Amino acid sequence: MKISAIYTKGVGPLADGVITFENDWTEELESKILLTGPNGCGKSTVLRLIAMLWDAAGHWLTQGSVLPQKHEARIWLQRWDGVAVVLDAIQPFYNQPIGLVFGPHDWVEETLHENHKEVSWFGEVVARSSKPGKPRRDLYLTNSIQEQLLEWSEWRKRLILTHDKVDAPNLIYLDAEERSWVAPKRRVSEPLPDPLTQRWLTKYAVTEDWQGQLEASLINLKTTQLHKYHDVIRDLNQFLVGKEIDPDIKPGEGRLRVKLKNQRGANHSLDELSAGEHQILILIYLISRWMQPGGVVLIDEPDLYLHPSLISSLLASIEQLVQGRNGQLIITSHAVDVWHRYENQGKRIELKTRGES
Repeated sequence: MKISAIYTKGVGPLADGVITFENDWTEELESKILLTGPNGCGKSTVLRLIAMLWDAAGHWLTQGSVLPQKHEARIWLQRWDGVAVVLDAIQPFYNQPIGLVFGPHDWVEETLHENHKEVSWFGEVVARSSKPGKPRRDLYLTNSIQEQLLEWSEWRKRLILTHDKVDAPNLIYLDAEERSWVAPKRRVSEPLPDPLTQRWLTKYAVTEDWQGQLEASLINLKTTQLHKYHDVIRDLNQFLVGKEIDPDIKPGEGRLRVKLKNQRGANHSLDELSAGEHQILILIYLISRWMQPGGVVLIDEPDLYLHPSLISSLLASIEQLVQGRNGQLIITSHAVDVWHRYENQGKRIELKTRGES
């Protein structure tokens, strides 16, 4: 699954129109994309737009109804006049383009469906009703793909309700403002399972509860997938200088330790790592742990808090993880070195704002 285009209407500072992820020369979809532009141009908004539509799609698929009034995705999406994301396919059960949409019925019909009939549009539309101030909301679907959506819904249920291996794509959304590391204070070291909803939409949320902490998830991984646990620890240790995460957990302690090299017996907790080291742990671990085959990874400023010498190697590791699962990576950055990287191997898109030609 890859995103091919994003449509916006009245979305913050973004210009109305389409953002396409096709290669300018080959017209093939890019798998590595960088969004750039000045502060406040809407880079983070684009990533959140994609994540919220994917979250909404989970509700539409499972419940077969419009979003509840207090649903996080509805609260955010209804701030704008209209949004849509086109996916090239949802393998393995639908190999044609499908567009996720939220907006006015007229806009969806006249701007999206009428001009792109090769796309099966699926989402939630708003239209005027006979009751002033109470617009009508309906699910919207074109091209008669009910059977494929039903199959997609069943696969989603397996993702979020079971531990079964499911070869269906998911989405990982790592917002810059949410990637703060907080030491746990509640239920520390308790054997708590990972929430399986992470298999559909993976996010990192700041919490003082042990459940939801990266360390708790790592320890769960040791219990359930020992081989993968050691692979992940090895990947993380590549970025630690003069120290390494000890994969062994002392009996009765229930916490991971970081060993200091060349200092016999010296160690400290994961909480005592630097802000940059925490960022690396969050990014590498969540992608390694949760990315499904064919998934899409969205990272807002992956170079946040990092020493310049680490940026290139971290991006290379992230790109390798995503490519290894046949996925797509979309990031934002203000770093000129990152711009050059994606101009040479990928696609850099300078976002246009309202009023620009």
